[in-house]
Amino acid sequence: MNHVTRNASLGLLALVSVNAFAQAVASCPSPIPIALTTPLTSGVALLGVQAKIGLEDAVEEINAAGGIGGKKIKLAIEDATGSSTTALNTLNRLLEDKPVAVFSSMISPHIFTQNDTIKKAGVPVLIAGTNAQLTKQANPWLIRFHIHDGQLADAVPHYVVDTLKKQKPAILTVSDDYGLGASKGLQAAFDKLKVKPVAVESYGLADKDMSAQLTKIKDANADMLVLWGRPGDVALVMKQRKALGMTIPVIGNSSAVALTTLANLTAEEADGGMGIGGMFPQVTTDPKALAFAKRVLDRSKIPADNFALGYRDAMYLLKAAIEKVGCDHTKVRDELRATKDFKGLLITYVADKDGDLAHSMGIYRNKGKVTELIGTTKEAGF
Repeated sequence: MNHVTRNASLGLLALVSVNAFAQAVASCPSPIPIALTTPLTSGVALLGVQAKIGLEDAVEEINAAGGIGGKKIKLAIEDATGSSTTALNTLNRLLEDKPVAVFSSMISPHIFTQNDTIKKAGVPVLIAGTNAQLTKQANPWLIRFHIHDGQLADAVPHYVVDTLKKQKPAILTVSDDYGLGASKGLQAAFDKLKVKPVAVESYGLADKDMSAQLTKIKDANADMLVLWGRPGDVALVMKQRKALGMTIPVIGNSSAVALTTLANLTAEEADGGMGIGGMFPQVTTDPKALAFAKRVLDRSKIPADNFALGYRDAMYLLKAAIEKVGCDHTKVRDELRATKDFKGLLITYVADKDGDLAHSMGIYRNKGKVTELIGTTKEAGF
């Protein structure tokens, strides 16, 4: 093939690609309606706000660049509060506007409550809820873009036993579906490693005094505290651990190292705490991730965490799907569930058979009130 023929062929392929893209997006309404239901008030607002700031950043960036195929995105947001009933009601209100896709929250009970409505609506719903069972409900409309507790409950015990060489762990979790589900997974993973936790305790989400549970753990001579909760309650546990004079090291989910947790701790209370979870944009040298973290902090005065990063990436996943197949709900769903090697800011997304897209985790340690990335790990098989 000579240069003229080759260049002509390349030009034709490019034209066909552009035309296919234009035809796909032509089927979309203008503006393109997208929706978010997330807790912006209540005890889990620290998490829910992260969804809002991450998604808003992506939408603003995409719209500033001309939108999707020249069509801007219109983002509707509803406050799900901490109530599953409210979460369902907000979803129903958002569905009335016929969105191309909905982003739900990271609060797993919300999504379990929404599940039947999502099935009936036939609208792609992107989620960050971490209960491993969320994507095992035979609901093809759920697509998860955040790591889940099944992955973490396997990764944390392996790190505790294989890397940290601890043999007497204690488990302390919040006593809702999220925490108790994680506790079961952690115990099962330790059992496979032939290690039996010396104490298994829990506390209520609204509890303010965890000293009784911590004292039991101290008396059991545990050599590692595996702590599983959300930023507000995890900060309380870490404060009270220090007040009781406990020197036992702590590892947990990302709440142990989240900036929203560290904001409520002194350097001494936070120091040495470890966590495994999604990727934090502040602890990388990647310029795009650092720029994202700076934009979010400048705009909202809130440091972006792994959830903010995930919602930002998920909007770009949705954008890529719409560019390829348009706004038909089934086609968008199928495209998202076929995701392969989509590069986000810090991880690459690959869909598995359940519609889980995230399989990479960061290992973090607090140096005072500064979170450091000390390693990475992946789900087996990825």
